[in-house]
Amino acid sequence: MHYVSTRNGDVRADFREVVLSGPAADGGLYVPAHLPVISPEEIASWSWLPFDELVWRVIAPFVGDAIDNQALRALLSDSYKAFSHRAITPLQQIGHNEWILQLFHGPTHTSKDFAAQLQARLVSHFLEQSDEAALVVGATNGDTGIAAIQAFASRPKVRLAILYPRNEIPADRLAALQAGDPASVQLIPVDGSFDDCQTLVARLFRAWPLEGLIPVCFNSTNWVGVLAQIVFYFHAGLQLGGGTRPVGFSVPAASFAEIYAGFIAQKMGLPINQVIVSTNSNDALHRFLHRNRYAPHASQRTLSPAMDFSLYSNLERFIWELYGRSGSSVAALMAQFEACGELSIGNAQWLQARVLFDSYAVDEAEVRREVIKLRAQAAALVDPHTAVGALAGRMHRRSLGAPMVTLGQIAPAKSAALLAQLGVWEGELAPQPEVQDGPPALCRGDLDGLCQALLAAQSRPT
Repeated sequence: MHYVSTRNGDVRADFREVVLSGPAADGGLYVPAHLPVISPEEIASWSWLPFDELVWRVIAPFVGDAIDNQALRALLSDSYKAFSHRAITPLQQIGHNEWILQLFHGPTHTSKDFAAQLQARLVSHFLEQSDEAALVVGATNGDTGIAAIQAFASRPKVRLAILYPRNEIPADRLAALQAGDPASVQLIPVDGSFDDCQTLVARLFRAWPLEGLIPVCFNSTNWVGVLAQIVFYFHAGLQLGGGTRPVGFSVPAASFAEIYAGFIAQKMGLPINQVIVSTNSNDALHRFLHRNRYAPHASQRTLSPAMDFSLYSNLERFIWELYGRSGSSVAALMAQFEACGELSIGNAQWLQARVLFDSYAVDEAEVRREVIKLRAQAAALVDPHTAVGALAGRMHRRSLGAPMVTLGQIAPAKSAALLAQLGVWEGELAPQPEVQDGPPALCRGDLDGLCQALLAAQSRPT
């Protein structure tokens, strides 16, 4: 298995290079040069497999011979040892053929644990084979950074640098970030939005200032962020349809990686009949799917803060697929997007996307009603992000005969204060976390300031 850039098919990398990277050198994203296709008979035969064996069957073709099978099996199995539910991703029924796939039983109680736990082990595996060290860098509006800190804690040869929007991160998430060991975790506030943080990280990788340190991105621009999530779809599809019955999915848009992973699972052979992209009022993806116009804009603060942004880097991978894996087409489109801030694709490509994808934007009043309704009518306690997905799935499912699965990305307890306001939380509320004063915030777009901050941190002893 080898990988190419979405902007240039001549840029090639093996799995090790892809793991120990961020964007490709040309600004594109790494994608498999070909996708493994699995026969319906083989997929159906997986229905009895335990979770870690299923993970190996799905992921091994993307790894190729970069890791021997025995070591890979052990690495994958170890990635889920900190999960608290023995099913790893249990299903909860909330209605007629309606389900929630609970992805929040990992150590930080969000779906971000899947990619973080796998990436930490893959990065460590490859660094152990060399004298190199890595700086793992990324942007977060809360949960992604927390998951990265937990996963990479005490990993040798690795430090973390985490950018976050100073005024747009919930206090409990910021307190959890600040609880990381300052000897190995550098927090960098940015006076801007989460989109500004992502843009700054992308620019940093193009002008890497730290000689002797491998730059690795913990956001889903790194292929591992997609790879870890393909398994969700196979697990749910096998549980509910034995791998032969079509299944639909509603995906709260906290990342396009999870959405794109569903597309990949279908291309591999899993019978998925629909993927609903469910957004809150930050509806850039909804507008793209309905109007063929993608235009990121200033985000609004909502009840579902993990979706409060509009810049989705993995959309580039999906567009590459729609354009027949044409790097030159994607390069031209992304150059136009970077120049003018909006993007439309060809009508044929847009119609192709609509064959699988639908979307729905849920407003704040609908979110509140859905949280209360699910508690009263299905005995299901859900956080606002899951409520967005569940409502969109019920409103826009194409077939009542096909199971509709909402990806439940965040544990309800992480929204306990809001759930208590809505009268559905029965436990005690945790005290307000104590947030420390952080370092001075970078101005958005201040690449020089970011480079100086990273250089200063690396000069300090671990």
